[in-house]
Amino acid sequence: MAAALLPIARLAVADPLAPAAVARHLGYVPVSGEGAVYVIDTATQTLLKKIPDVGSHPTVLRMLPDRSKIYVDNFGPERGEISVIDTLTDTVVKKIPTHGLPFASIQLAPDGRFLYVPTSASLMQVIDTRSDRVVRSFALPGSPIAIEVGPDGQRLYVFFSDNTVAPFDAQTGAQLRPRLPVQGVGPDWGALSADGRKLYAMNELSDSISVIDTQAWAVVKNLPLPPGSAPVSGTLTPDGSQLYVCNIGTRDISIIDTRTDTLVKVVPTQHAPVVVGFSADGRRAYLSDLGAASAAFSAPLGGTIGLAFFSFLPGLPGHVVTYDTRSHQPIGRPVVTGTGPIVGVYD
Repeated sequence: MAAALLPIARLAVADPLAPAAVARHLGYVPVSGEGAVYVIDTATQTLLKKIPDVGSHPTVLRMLPDRSKIYVDNFGPERGEISVIDTLTDTVVKKIPTHGLPFASIQLAPDGRFLYVPTSASLMQVIDTRSDRVVRSFALPGSPIAIEVGPDGQRLYVFFSDNTVAPFDAQTGAQLRPRLPVQGVGPDWGALSADGRKLYAMNELSDSISVIDTQAWAVVKNLPLPPGSAPVSGTLTPDGSQLYVCNIGTRDISIIDTRTDTLVKVVPTQHAPVVVGFSADGRRAYLSDLGAASAAFSAPLGGTIGLAFFSFLPGLPGHVVTYDTRSHQPIGRPVVTGTGPIVGVYD
């Protein structure tokens, strides 16, 4: 489905109309069924506004390090494009056409200079975030489904639909190592440790998590999950000590200790979870869920049905639920969204 959500630096946007320009803490969440991005006050857990006409089926947001712009992948199927949101005005200021549909796995270089967009045309398209133009493309040897960017910005890890992964030079597109079988099926989401030494694959269709040593270039562990779990995403905490895996089929979150790569806790969720984001200090987790549509994803069919979900949205509301990461309990009321809230960015 997509590459791992990377927590962003603290987002504090001053409201020029508020007394003494009091800072607000915000979250931006793409809502696929509405073609919109919701702006949420994460301190009060309230909806502030909607940014309309973002594009068709927006699924993943990436924000520049200086927080000036947000990039939105629009999954199609009418046309492929990346939308650009100006966070000062909360408006779409540009739409960048792509050759092929951008899969839900766009990633920024660590310094924010380039946005990497894998597409259905087996291409990697590279957008310069200064000009907001596609400045180069290179062919990929297969159908990409998820990507991760190395910590130095020089290497891309691309997961393919034939259940393999390979590293590529981010500048030239040269393949750097042989394609490695992930020992799982449907590696629709990845997560990369901050030092770039450990790569995780969430295998949605085989209910497992693969752990890859990027230096040895080998799968060093495979963590099985209960049948029908359908792990659709995995997000590292800001300190990198834990991996939160959303199991859409069994309606729970598996928490993995990344030092030992073992399961330490399972957190039940009311609805089918899609992805978790974190506050910069790691004290809060923000869960996107599918609300009333969750029944369609129950185990053991969660993974296979999930593949078609975003082509046939059911018109039922989802939520963004805030959790305390120490107690693993929900805090306050969920923010009600439209159908399909997915990968947001948070303060």
